[in-house]
Amino acid sequence: MKVGIYGAPFSGKTTVFKLLVGTDVNDEIGVAKVRDERVDFLSKMFNPKKTTYATIELVDLPGLSPELSRKDKNQILMKIQNVDAILWIIRAFEDESVPKYFDDASKEVQYLRDELLVRDLEIAESNVEKLKNAKRKLSTVEETQLKALEKCLVVLNDDKFVKLADLSDDEKKILNSFSFFTLLESVIVVNLDENAFRSHDYKGKEGVKKVAEENGFSMMEVCGKMEMEINDLEESERVEFLKDLGLTESGIQRLSKVLYSSLGLISFFTAGEDETKAWTIKRGLTFKEAAGKIHTDLERGFIRAEVVKFEDLKRLGSMKEIKANGLMKLEGKDSIVEDGDIVNVRFSV
Repeated sequence: MKVGIYGAPFSGKTTVFKLLVGTDVNDEIGVAKVRDERVDFLSKMFNPKKTTYATIELVDLPGLSPELSRKDKNQILMKIQNVDAILWIIRAFEDESVPKYFDDASKEVQYLRDELLVRDLEIAESNVEKLKNAKRKLSTVEETQLKALEKCLVVLNDDKFVKLADLSDDEKKILNSFSFFTLLESVIVVNLDENAFRSHDYKGKEGVKKVAEENGFSMMEVCGKMEMEINDLEESERVEFLKDLGLTESGIQRLSKVLYSSLGLISFFTAGEDETKAWTIKRGLTFKEAAGKIHTDLERGFIRAEVVKFEDLKRLGSMKEIKANGLMKLEGKDSIVEDGDIVNVRFSV
């Protein structure tokens, strides 16, 4: 899964990107680990040679600002075509040494929203016109396209995102070729200064919340500057720092989880002496399909999956106790994987 980091210049967009990726990279593409205490627990229990967390690929998109030409804006927006979700960084910090384009966070989020809406409205209108003016009978696929596009126009003209249109699964699939930006999942991150972070108050807060609520976005607050300080601390100091803020994990750790869940992703685990690993899948996959994520041979020769619930293992403390209590289940090819399942695949090829 690929997530584009979207925002205005000087919003802290690149800072959040670097914090998520975990290194001082200069590239615009990086990989963020999804820190998961379940992986940590399994790693301590099995003491493997290798521990692998789930990951999300991130793309730091160029900053979008009002003074850019339409051509330059379109070149930036076109990069969104290659991502699966959008992470919005909204500035709500005060720093006189850093220029700002908008008076408050509400105006910034509305500007970024409007740029996506205008682009998608142009796409929807031009394609509806093209289909309606076709000098031939439309195919069944084109009829479905037209119906779906007209539904999109209704919500776009109401300043709402396409993801809120009453679309069937078939209509959503058929719209993929149009690459509607407002059909993608979005997460809004408000980048605060320390005072605003501690008070949870900032100029334009209600406006940001309104955009998030109206379009079904996840929303959270971080303090980029503080996150950089936390990142440089030793583990024991980090724990104390977060405790003073009333937190158990950093904003960047929380953000990686919010991104993960917003994309409709879950993790299942494999654990042993060689490796403990979190595997990323879309919610709703079967055990046979999930086995294919590990190796194609496992899906091809799938017999059954031996499954342990993470919470059971954490509660009982060992695989020996799991077996003694009859909590290792056998699942067939059509059973659905749940988040946190610890899986061992039996197969024959």
